[in-house]
Amino acid sequence: MKLNINFSVLEAAVSKMGGTSGQFTIKQDYKPRAPIDIQLGAGFEVDFNDIKFETGLASYEGRQVLLYIKDHSYGNKLEQAIEDGKSGNRYHVADCSKLEEMRKKGRLERYVVTNKLDGIFKISRGSTENRETQEGESKLQICQFCLDAINYQGFKNIPRGPKRQSFVATFNLSDFFDTYSSFFKFMPSGIADNQKESYSDDWKQVSNSVKEKYQFICQQCGVDLNSNKRLLQTHHKNGVKTDNTDVNLTPLCADCHRKQPFHTHLFVAHKDTKSINHLRQEQGLNTKENWRDIYLLADPGMFGVINMLESHHLPMPDVGLEVTNEQHEVVSELELAWPLKKVGVAVDKDSAVAASKVGWKVFSMRHALSQFDILSRKLR
Repeated sequence: MKLNINFSVLEAAVSKMGGTSGQFTIKQDYKPRAPIDIQLGAGFEVDFNDIKFETGLASYEGRQVLLYIKDHSYGNKLEQAIEDGKSGNRYHVADCSKLEEMRKKGRLERYVVTNKLDGIFKISRGSTENRETQEGESKLQICQFCLDAINYQGFKNIPRGPKRQSFVATFNLSDFFDTYSSFFKFMPSGIADNQKESYSDDWKQVSNSVKEKYQFICQQCGVDLNSNKRLLQTHHKNGVKTDNTDVNLTPLCADCHRKQPFHTHLFVAHKDTKSINHLRQEQGLNTKENWRDIYLLADPGMFGVINMLESHHLPMPDVGLEVTNEQHEVVSELELAWPLKKVGVAVDKDSAVAASKVGWKVFSMRHALSQFDILSRKLR
């Protein structure tokens, strides 16, 4: 939109004070949000069949979502849930055993889908002869069956009781959505907004000088990014974005950067993770001496699978393995792979299908966990 503004009065005042007028431009960084993203921010009801679980995580039109039942009409459930979210309906983030149980019983109601990150949801009670429709807000809790289904942060290994209850009570949706961000094409606007932190005015120049100083090499995994410099970022060690002292700045590849403490707001597309892993492979950096190396190299969305592999003492996988056909052409990249067994785990469906066509048995994150006994047998 073009703005026509007359600054003649301002210019006259500047002239009286002995000043001179200068030139300036207004930069507009605004990016319009798609209607679906606006809707998801507020939340809206959908038929359960419209929610997809291809990766095991809930999605709607290619976007990661959570779902919950808004209606709290039973007894005094609305008042109780407003007072204490533990009394309300749990919200779901994955295709869990509870949803499967409801499927079998034919009790799949209309769910509200949203990608709100604050954990506070609108709930209601329908009208009856004696009372009108009522609404309120509640800090609902995550479904524990969902956390089990994806083994989020090793949830399967947490004993039932106070420790699990504490985990659920402190569950952070922003951290959760970021963990699986590479599984989806679009990220929630809340995470995008978190990235709009204030840097110093000369940050671009400062950042570039740091990268040049270290010759565009990640100071954690050691990958040389001279051939793809945009994948190198400058990290503030103490988290203070205005502290640009030499001791506080270090270059990290995008994958290592997002794995730093308190950096859950960083979104890294899976294609970029694949590019970094490809370079690590070329440069002989995808080495694995222990399970810590696997965690450092792998996509965070695979940590639940890795935790299960480690706890069951299974062989360590290669990370970011490129699968080739008989013509030695790369046809797929698997996030976790056991080349001698021709078994792998893929983030995206296309990679899984392509590897399957050349003789690999490939699991999605979802099936690696739900069919872990099968995966385990193939690796022993």
